[in-house]
Amino acid sequence: MAGTDNTNEVNQSDNTVENGDMAGRDVNKQTINIGRMSFGGKSQLQILYEKLEEEKKNTTGITEMIEELQHFKSYAKDEEVIGLEKKLENGNRLKYLNFAVRSKEKFSKKLLKNEHSETAQEIYAFLLAKVYRRFEDHIYPRLSEGHSEGFINQLVDEFIINPMEDLLGENLLRLYEDEISGMIYFLMGNCHIKWN
Repeated sequence: MAGTDNTNEVNQSDNTVENGDMAGRDVNKQTINIGRMSFGGKSQLQILYEKLEEEKKNTTGITEMIEELQHFKSYAKDEEVIGLEKKLENGNRLKYLNFAVRSKEKFSKKLLKNEHSETAQEIYAFLLAKVYRRFEDHIYPRLSEGHSEGFINQLVDEFIINPMEDLLGENLLRLYEDEISGMIYFLMGNCHIKWN
């Protein structure tokens, strides 16, 4: 078909590429952020981090606790109050007692250290709510299915630990993997989640 202009025709020869892309025509790149809600190009946590930095510069602190965090710090009303050891025993996870106690304590101390900041409280409430929901959606329903302990631990890593580490981004509160686990035991200690 001589004389027909084909605007989709591409001619290439002797090409080399360093640190880039080579294609026969268009290159479409898509970025997908998993688990991050964006508000004006920033995640909800990034906005809270900025607010925290500003708050550190301009305030001396507060003494009142926000309602969302108070909810997680209080015992769930409809649950029998028993110790963490008994809760782990009931869930056949007693061998994790030492780690549970240490990581829960480490998280609790960090939470206490930052309670003077309303924004830090918002961040902790946001994170605890994520851990709580992810546990209830992805871990708790599987506990009664007879899966191995290793499988359940993989689910915890897949649905709680790894996504939370990704979500923390700049991690201004310096929460680490053991403290993310500590959030699980903190919620368990206050009867919000259980292993059985």
